[in-house]
Amino acid sequence: MSTRGLYSNIQNSLDKRFGGNPFTFFDRAYLVDWAASSLLWLAAWYIKGLPPFERDLSTKDDLIDHKHRPNQISGGVNWLIAFIVPIVLTVLAGLVRRSALEMHHGVLAIYSGRGLTVFITEALKNRVGRLRPDFLHRCKWDKELKACTGELEKVMDGRRSFPSGHASTAFAGMTFLALYLAGLTGAWLLAQPAQGGSLLRSKLARLVLTLLPLGFATWVAVSRVEDYRHHKEDVIVGSLLGVVCATICYLIYWPNPFAPSQAFTARAVYGGADADSDRVRMPNPQRYGYELTGLNEEHAEQSV
Repeated sequence: MSTRGLYSNIQNSLDKRFGGNPFTFFDRAYLVDWAASSLLWLAAWYIKGLPPFERDLSTKDDLIDHKHRPNQISGGVNWLIAFIVPIVLTVLAGLVRRSALEMHHGVLAIYSGRGLTVFITEALKNRVGRLRPDFLHRCKWDKELKACTGELEKVMDGRRSFPSGHASTAFAGMTFLALYLAGLTGAWLLAQPAQGGSLLRSKLARLVLTLLPLGFATWVAVSRVEDYRHHKEDVIVGSLLGVVCATICYLIYWPNPFAPSQAFTARAVYGGADADSDRVRMPNPQRYGYELTGLNEEHAEQSV
């Protein structure tokens, strides 16, 4: 099969799945967004490899004299749940709703939010150099040498307590997921009436659903204090950092979940007048069994 024939088959398959011209929303400016987010990830990776600021210590400081314990939630598991799971869920939702725009914006918002979070987190860890609660156990201080004799990697990591990377990672991913679910279900439109007649339309059930991701992130944050890997200030700042970065990047590409709208859909950020036409071409959520509270019915009544 020729390259042109392969391209034609792929295009026909996409048109069949998403409708005609599913990528008309795409603008070259999105490439800059992807590049900028990637640079944040690369910069964070580079900073993480640098030696942190070596803060003076006292072997009589009780705040850093706790036993080194295993993690309740490993970094790998936290990264998987807070990064991969939201991406998978938004991609699946985009497939069900037949929207290439939503799939693209979901992944980009998560990727950029996490990139911004990890960059700020690693930069602060490196420059602040705060000692972890279990630092003396890692350090294995030698009175004669007046130096740490523990494993170098563990000692260096012991100087990266502020802010909590686990907390910022968890809240960055779970804040996006909570905002996404809130927009999808209309759960945070508390003053808006919802159409009854179905258990799935319960406003309280929808609200609880959107809070579950934040519950997981809170569990991660609390575990870091319980494991004596972070001080409470580290966890609080890390959590707030994840929330702020994820919210900013979410609102760039998605509508405010507190603001009523006729249909929940990602915004075509670039293109001026073309952005509105792209939104018109988006599939109607009600066509696929989705309904956002009772806003459409209320709007119809007001129009009459």
